[in-house]
Amino acid sequence: MMRLADRLLDRVAQKVTAEAGCSNYYYCQNGYYYLRQCCKDEGCSTVLIAKGC
Repeated sequence: MMRLADRLLDRVAQKVTAEAGCSNYYYCQNGYYYLRQCCKDEGCSTVLIAKGC
């Protein structure tokens, strides 16, 4: 299920992030799965994706 969400998010995010000069980084910390997105004009933000990694 997590991989499906990753693929879906990647498809949507790739177009937007490429235009805005952004990069995505996925990681697991303390049992939670996060997406860290950094954009050259807007800085970085972190989004909680799911529990259990």
